[in-house]
Amino acid sequence: MFLAAEYSAEITQTIISWRLVAVVLFPLLAALITALLGRNNGFIAAIFAICACALNFIGVLSLFPMLQQGVLEYPFAELMSVGLLFRADYLSFIFATLISLAWLTVMLFAQAAVDDEEQRKLYFPFSLITLGSCLGVVLTGDLITLFLFFELMTFSSFVLVILRRNREALIAGTFTLYMGLAGGLVMLLGIFSLYNATGTVELIPMMEKLAASEANLPLIITCLFIGFGIKAVVIPFHLWIPRAYSAAPAAVNALSSGAMIKVGVYGLIRVFFVILTPTSLEMGELFNFVRAAGYPVMWLGLLTMVVGAVMALQQDNIMKLLAYSSVSQMGYIITGIGAGAYLFGLEEAMGYSGAVLHAFNHTLFKVAFILIAGIVYYCCGELDMQKIEGLWKKIPAAGVLFVISALAITGIPGFNGYISKTLIHDALLEAYYAYGGLHIYIAEKVFMVGSALTLCYYLKFFQGVFGGKIPFPVLKRRPPFLLYIPFFFLIPLMLAVGLFPNYFVEGFVLASVADFTFEPYSINHIIGFQFFGAHPLEAALMVLLIGLLLYLPLVRMGFLTRPLPRWLSIEYLVLAPLVSLSLNILLRSGGGLDRGVNRFYHGLAAKFLSLTNYFSAFDQRVDLFYSNSGDKVRNLVESFRTVDDKLNQVYDRTGKEARDLAGKTRKWDGALDKGYEKAGEYARNLTKRTSEMDEALDHGYEKAGEYARNLTKRTSELDEALDHGYEKAGSTARRLVDRTKENDEWLNDGKDTTDEKAEADEKHKQPAGLNPLEWNIRNLNFDSLLLAVMLGLVIFVLLFFARGLVNL
Repeated sequence: MFLAAEYSAEITQTIISWRLVAVVLFPLLAALITALLGRNNGFIAAIFAICACALNFIGVLSLFPMLQQGVLEYPFAELMSVGLLFRADYLSFIFATLISLAWLTVMLFAQAAVDDEEQRKLYFPFSLITLGSCLGVVLTGDLITLFLFFELMTFSSFVLVILRRNREALIAGTFTLYMGLAGGLVMLLGIFSLYNATGTVELIPMMEKLAASEANLPLIITCLFIGFGIKAVVIPFHLWIPRAYSAAPAAVNALSSGAMIKVGVYGLIRVFFVILTPTSLEMGELFNFVRAAGYPVMWLGLLTMVVGAVMALQQDNIMKLLAYSSVSQMGYIITGIGAGAYLFGLEEAMGYSGAVLHAFNHTLFKVAFILIAGIVYYCCGELDMQKIEGLWKKIPAAGVLFVISALAITGIPGFNGYISKTLIHDALLEAYYAYGGLHIYIAEKVFMVGSALTLCYYLKFFQGVFGGKIPFPVLKRRPPFLLYIPFFFLIPLMLAVGLFPNYFVEGFVLASVADFTFEPYSINHIIGFQFFGAHPLEAALMVLLIGLLLYLPLVRMGFLTRPLPRWLSIEYLVLAPLVSLSLNILLRSGGGLDRGVNRFYHGLAAKFLSLTNYFSAFDQRVDLFYSNSGDKVRNLVESFRTVDDKLNQVYDRTGKEARDLAGKTRKWDGALDKGYEKAGEYARNLTKRTSEMDEALDHGYEKAGEYARNLTKRTSELDEALDHGYEKAGSTARRLVDRTKENDEWLNDGKDTTDEKAEADEKHKQPAGLNPLEWNIRNLNFDSLLLAVMLGLVIFVLLFFARGLVNL
């Protein structure tokens, strides 16, 4: 179970996502492609349009995971220092889902129902344009962007209303267009007034700014209510819908009732539950204005509900009955909005939840009813209940679908209508408990009677179409299975909402209050609400009994077939007096205005006459100037012609010289070509010689390499021989050293003996003629001997190396 804090907590995270723009602009782009395809083949265009609606529905559903993290935004462009801002929260998602779902189901029906080729070329492209504009209204973050898409929806829906292009359709479409444009202009006045007071047009709580400014709050709320109320078919702004429904095909009416009028409901919810509220519950005194505004809106919703039901009872045309039924059902939603605003700070969530859920529910069962009416028209070619009856045995599937839809819209427990009507009824009861008073008590009873009248006019529908005798002939053609495909989406949803109400109310409707300043207690009151408790079931049973008790006397009195007096119609009570008053004002002010206009025109004509005389004189002077200047120009042209002739002569001479020069150049070029050819031949020969020389060098390099390898080999052998000689010389030298050491010892001994003998001889005799420089064995020492040995080795090496070179 969810906690109230989860709903009342303010969402601070803002996610920038391009998907918002894609969801809105994709149907507009698909409309262009559909129009191009429809020029050659209407069937392919229809299939493409259905696929586009399916993809768009998936795109809308893809926003849900991101919405769980925060509010989605995408600033698209700058406009009037405000910009085109796209924004989506849970409330936007709910309405975008019901719009895209209604479009997908109706498109499946239209593929078979709209069988005229010319109508196909208009229906599918403009229905996609209308889809994109409706999504643009509910996925925007400011009133300027909302207004632009609102007006685009008005123009595109005009083409759908006049789809049959007969006199009735043109009149209905023109009237619808005028009312839509009038409502848009009045709404624009309210938007400008709001911007002038607050400096912003964003869809955010701004009651603090409005209270701090000197804004005319009644004017602002009235303009916005009229603008959105015309589209939401609030009494007395409903006059366009019965005309449009009787003239347009069922595939158009299903879109209008299932989705387009919900755009007005969405705007009213944003105005009362967002714009006219403060940002915090601590500013409770600022709720006073929205409470005061909610009370008349609640009563206007009750009036719309009852008047729409009474007018539906008077209709014999099926589509007109369904049109007034839509008016009555919108009364439920307006009553919920008014009751929620009236209960701000107390039980506002009750009225808000009932209004939002009933908007969703109305899309389901009203689309179903209009598609059933479309099936009847497809089979019989007639919408007058006086001319068709007894279809229960001919098309029983349509009869069963009608019974299920009727149980849903009349508020029978177990179906979706019961859930939303219970919430709205409890909002009225909470208002009575909070404020008391006979007027609130009467309001609750009026709601019960209006709900009972809903049962009455659908009993009339069933009896007039499916009951009674079977006329002859009944059916012109059998309905194809494709016409029943949308009900595979609609009927399960009706049952799902009716059987599991808490899941839908808490999981989707209450999730949308995060952006609103709602009392947590009011949210907690709805969580775990006992929809199948004794009190709600008792109220539903009471409505059923009142409906049956009213229907039987009305049938007996002939009220269902007897039209009401004309003086009771809205046209007579409201529209005719307004038109008469406007005409009287125009006629009375017309004479004085005409005289003033005449005086203005006469004075203006005199001024224009004097101005004309001045321009005439000025024109004569200009003509004289042109004449004089023309002569001068002609003389100048003659001079230029003479100069041009001389230039031509010069050009001829220079041309001849140029041609001669070109001939000489051509010859010189030929000579150069020959020189280039000879030089090329010399270069080729030189290249050839160079190549031969390179080959000879390569051969010489190969031989030199071979010599070098042989020399390296000989050197290696010489090195080995030297090493061997060094080893032998070393061993010989060691033996020689050893012997020398022995001789030296021997010589030393001999020397000592000789020295003794010499001293003795010197004593006895004198030396006779001894030369000390004379060489003898005594002079031979070790160094001299070693030098001789090394010299011999060098000579040996030289001789060995010389022998190797000779062998090379």
